Amino acid sequence: MRTHSSASQRSARQVRGLAGSGFTLLETALTTVIIGVGVLAVMEAQQAFLERNTWSTQASTATYLANEIREMSEGFPRHDRFAGGIYFATAGDPATFAGWGPENGEVVVVDLDDLDDLDGAVFGDATDFPTGFTLTQRYAGPINAFGDVIPETLYDGTTETFDPGDGTGEQIVPMRNWTQIVQVEKVDPYDLSTVVPNETEDSIAGIVSRAVDRYPVRVTVSVLFQDDPAGDASESTSISWVVLPE
Repeated sequence: MRTHSSASQRSARQVRGLAGSGFTLLETALTTVIIGVGVLAVMEAQQAFLERNTWSTQASTATYLANEIREMSEGFPRHDRFAGGIYFATAGDPATFAGWGPENGEVVVVDLDDLDDLDGAVFGDATDFPTGFTLTQRYAGPINAFGDVIPETLYDGTTETFDPGDGTGEQIVPMRNWTQIVQVEKVDPYDLSTVVPNETEDSIAGIVSRAVDRYPVRVTVSVLFQDDPAGDASESTSISWVVLPE
């Protein structure tokens, strides 16, 4: 009997030892929850990183595109020096105001040679614009500081092209999703934040004190990003500068 009892006690101790060295259902559940929370935290951190990285890439691209327009127009006069600038065909008559915008024959980007030529210019495919902006002319774009269309670059570093099938051969595909827009405004020389109408001219007792073409102009370049062709274009960045009369 003593021998049988000892064997039974040893067997019971072994069973308790095996049970103590394993995991209970509660321990397994808690472990699963802890691991799940850790994995979820890593995934959320990764998602946040990707979103911030995407935003950073878009912000730097938008800044680059805005500065390309600024660099292209760096040496432009405010108004065309060879076509008479902006003026009144009949002295003092605002209804005969002329000269603002591209001159006759200026139909491509390389023809643009003064700042008021750029007012309302759109370089790209966007069709919805910020409040207050009016489209006056559209060009292929976006463009670089030389006025050339920036091409879409493929994953292997080559330029994407297409054949329109009209015998002109391969054409480059413009950089997708991006559009540059430009607004040029005359501003009050004593308050550069105040916009004045293009035909404004200061006169005192019939004597012109500030001619219509002697005002500062403010140039604003906005860069729009349109991820979905069916969606709206959103403004990614905007830069402004003022050019004073010479």
